[in-house]
Amino acid sequence: MKKLLKLLCLNVGIAIVDVILFSQGLVGLTIGANALISALAVTAIIMSAVVFSYGNYRILLAQPERPRLYRKTELNDPKSYIAALDERRDKKVFEKDIAAAVEQIYRIEDKQQALSTILAQYFTPQEMTYTKFQGTINAVMATFYDNIKKMLNRITIFDYKDYVKLNDKIRYSPQINGMGVASVSVGEQIKIYNEHIAYVSGLVETNDRILTKLDALLLEITKLDDPNESDLENTLAIQEINELIQQTKYYKT
Repeated sequence: MKKLLKLLCLNVGIAIVDVILFSQGLVGLTIGANALISALAVTAIIMSAVVFSYGNYRILLAQPERPRLYRKTELNDPKSYIAALDERRDKKVFEKDIAAAVEQIYRIEDKQQALSTILAQYFTPQEMTYTKFQGTINAVMATFYDNIKKMLNRITIFDYKDYVKLNDKIRYSPQINGMGVASVSVGEQIKIYNEHIAYVSGLVETNDRILTKLDALLLEITKLDDPNESDLENTLAIQEINELIQQTKYYKT
């Protein structure tokens, strides 16, 4: 039905435009009147043919765009992650998680800059302590953005339209609300969708813990008058961050 409506709108629209362009009482384009009008008429005919052919092809034969899943080598800067998240805001069930993830990206970029600035005040890039500490920061950033990528892929494969239909069935169908056979199937499908939703929310919570640990690390470093390698490696925040990174590695895609 949607295809039929699109075809009807497209072809009726082309016909109306052509009537307006070639009717003598309106625009009155015609071939043979003079060079300019003839050129405009020919152009209008060609454009109508192109729009007709391409439009009908797109509606009837073109394959629907497949959901895009991101690999580890893609989305290498904060702006691209934010843009990818914004593209998925139409799936309203994830609206709060997406908004939280975008805010988290801005926050972690600020914290990374602050940590790098503080580290540069105490050490030079050639020192082992600087290298080790910077490696920890890089690992945190990699884990954080890997979580965002996992979120994006889960949201992408989530069939939001089907999820809404299933919820409507449960809400308005007495058979499904009761103990009918249909309720078992619908219930299992809803359970799967809810697992996707919980997975995405869990990644947002994990990234929140990462941000909290970075705040604690910033606080601990600022309390050290003259930090050295042992000071940094033994700070509670560093140990907790390393543990969190290890735990997150086992968070399934």
